[in-house]
Amino acid sequence: MPDGRWQAAGPKRPVIAPREPRRSEQSDKKRLAPPWPSFHDMVSRVDTLERAPVFFSLPQQALRALARRVRRINVAAGEMVIFQGEPGDTIFFIERGRCRVMIERPPGVVTVAVLSEGDFFGEGACLLHRPQQASVYAQTDCYLLALDRQSLHSVLMGNDSGALDELTRLADQRFNIFADTSVQATWGMLLEEGTVVGVYSPKGGSGGTSISLNLVGALARRHPGEVLLLDLDFPYSHSALLAGLVPTTCLARLAPISADSLEEVLLSAILYHPGGPMILPGALRPEEADEVTPELVTRALALLRKTFRYIIVDLGVTITDATLALFDLTQHVVLVTAPELSAVKSASDAIDILLQLGTPDDRLTVVLNNRSVKPAVSKAAVERAIKRKVDLEVAFDGGRTEQAAVDGAILTLTNTRSEVARGAEELAGLLESTHGRGRRIPTPAALDVSEPVGEPV
Repeated sequence: MPDGRWQAAGPKRPVIAPREPRRSEQSDKKRLAPPWPSFHDMVSRVDTLERAPVFFSLPQQALRALARRVRRINVAAGEMVIFQGEPGDTIFFIERGRCRVMIERPPGVVTVAVLSEGDFFGEGACLLHRPQQASVYAQTDCYLLALDRQSLHSVLMGNDSGALDELTRLADQRFNIFADTSVQATWGMLLEEGTVVGVYSPKGGSGGTSISLNLVGALARRHPGEVLLLDLDFPYSHSALLAGLVPTTCLARLAPISADSLEEVLLSAILYHPGGPMILPGALRPEEADEVTPELVTRALALLRKTFRYIIVDLGVTITDATLALFDLTQHVVLVTAPELSAVKSASDAIDILLQLGTPDDRLTVVLNNRSVKPAVSKAAVERAIKRKVDLEVAFDGGRTEQAAVDGAILTLTNTRSEVARGAEELAGLLESTHGRGRRIPTPAALDVSEPVGEPV
């Protein structure tokens, strides 16, 4: 039967398409190969790679070649990307999100870096052929670009920019820096350097400063002269005034001091309370708060940890760059909230942020501070809203807190029977059980101070 008879369209006649010639195996592979990235996807990939310092001067042609070879990986918050000690042949570039780099060294785990968009990790194992130096996990939901060793070498081996050699040098340099950082931090643990506790109240009026001040008083009764309150509750740092002290200088005014002289000047700026606590104001004027940079906070804490057993940091309400830097330096975070709708909502959001920033769940303590006789929200409702248990509840204390502020008194030193003092003592005991150095801790009963005559009720 002629072929044209079946190919011609007509009534009751099927139309049969002409048979295509058989494709070769090579053409089949091309058909099955994944499509090239779209224009916008390529722009995003190139932008991420270009932000890496070693690729800044790389020709656009080489950048595009690398961008076509990377794989995009979506990593959920809290998931591990690489594990310490395992082999690796891939460099990961952070397109979006934040990752934490940790090295496990007895007696603990040390955070050596927090990486964000444009940074990368895994280069040590990929280029130096060493086991992974550190574990890396996603603090937030992340988009990563994964570039394997073979693709990297195929693009950069014949390139004249020296990017591969520069990347290898950087990998070796980073390896040494992370090793030094972990060793120094480990010695800090072994030498029992001071514990940094951040007290954060995400909603104003929840009593964060009162809890901070009385916590310092409770710890100072156990360890006189070894407990410091660093007041970073900006724009107004009033802890010293609330304790009846008159500050003359602050951390912000030490910013121009050289590293060699900072320790001596820093210690001389600290105020001493007769009851044992020490207080260092962060700023005396609102405009001075900008001088308290993450670098200054890091330098100051490194020095203070050598002198004090506990550094309690009142973080106030606003999260600044200095606050974020301090969250990375704390060994414990105390979150203070009140049983009010707006305060509970702020606390729930703050807990999510803290967990995303890598705060271990067992190093986060939630304090429910009752500011009225009849709370607007029950404790059970608060726990449902924040999706975790309240670790400590402070009962309503009448007018004692306000009167103590007027008198310039710390309740844990003057009236241990007050509810705020009892709550602060319980919180101090919790911190001691977690971060104590194995010494016998006097009980609150042994430290009891009789209620002064005329104490408001």
